[in-house]
Amino acid sequence: MQFRDLDIDVVVKRIRTLRLTVKPSGQVMMSVPLGMTNDDIMRFLNAHYEWILRSQNKLQQRSEKQKKLRYESGEMHLLFGKELPLRVELERGRESVDFQPDEIILYAHPDRTPAERKKLLYQGYYVQFMPVFKAIFEKWSERLTQEMSSVTRLANPNKYKYFNVSIKLMRTEWGSCTPGTRRMSFNIDLVRLPKECIEYVVVHEFTHIDRCDHSPAFWALCDRRLAAAGLPSSKEMRARIKQIISVCGGY
Repeated sequence: MQFRDLDIDVVVKRIRTLRLTVKPSGQVMMSVPLGMTNDDIMRFLNAHYEWILRSQNKLQQRSEKQKKLRYESGEMHLLFGKELPLRVELERGRESVDFQPDEIILYAHPDRTPAERKKLLYQGYYVQFMPVFKAIFEKWSERLTQEMSSVTRLANPNKYKYFNVSIKLMRTEWGSCTPGTRRMSFNIDLVRLPKECIEYVVVHEFTHIDRCDHSPAFWALCDRRLAAAGLPSSKEMRARIKQIISVCGGY
């Protein structure tokens, strides 16, 4: 359907509430409940029009920043919140990534394209990220289990345990949680953020086990957990992440 200057893909589904999504390409997708009137749809779109434009603009800016990266010597890349210069060493032998305190050294074949160099770098990122992520994830799994056990007897003692966790490159999210299938996904680009920010994202997704929304109750619970661990509030964490990606490039 056409709404103002937007071309929106609409799908009618058996859902309770209207859902609006802006894809990485900038395309707007809308899922509409059966029986919803056209007037209700128009009111919803009018209320969310500015949000759609902001989302499209952010995605375009991120795409432009990522296109500028050539994965060449001299570029600055992040590792746990610290900017490090990239040094590319052309090698016809074994390819690898060496993370030094003051630089990142990428050993790559001379024929590698920027996209292939990026893939090599992210393979190195994954090795750096996993021990840090596992420690944070397991810490909060145990912490929340003990916290809830001390308050009330858990009907499900494994509520915060035994999730199917995947780490992958995500275009628009830092993490996601589907309590019904006990699945969590986290963006490998978290490796670029300070460890406190990684911890915030983990707490955020764990809180979705209790609240499958972003209601005031969700943010209050998330903030209580962060405060108990001596971490800044959700609002402060989100502002910090936003500042980092605005300066150094997004996902």
